[in-house]
Amino acid sequence: MMDDFEKQIQQALQRKAPSPFFEARVLAAARRDAQARRARWRMWWAGAVAASLLVVTGSAWQYQKIEHERMAGEQAKARLELALKITSVKLQKISHKVDQIEN
Repeated sequence: MMDDFEKQIQQALQRKAPSPFFEARVLAAARRDAQARRARWRMWWAGAVAASLLVVTGSAWQYQKIEHERMAGEQAKARLELALKITSVKLQKISHKVDQIEN
């Protein structure tokens, strides 16, 4: 029984000639690995570019939104100042008329 096991081990460890087209299969596998690596890098770069574009676009959109709100606030302030000036002028006229009536 031990002799049979030893023979099996010796047979398993003996040098054997490579199967036909072994070299071609190894080279093809190496090319596939290199292509897969390049494809992964391309996908990584594409993802990085897409993420950068999203950040830039989002930042530009946010800036535009803030600028629009600022302009709307300035317009509202200008309208309020005009309304206060008109109110002040009318109150002065009324005050002047009241003073004339009292005197």
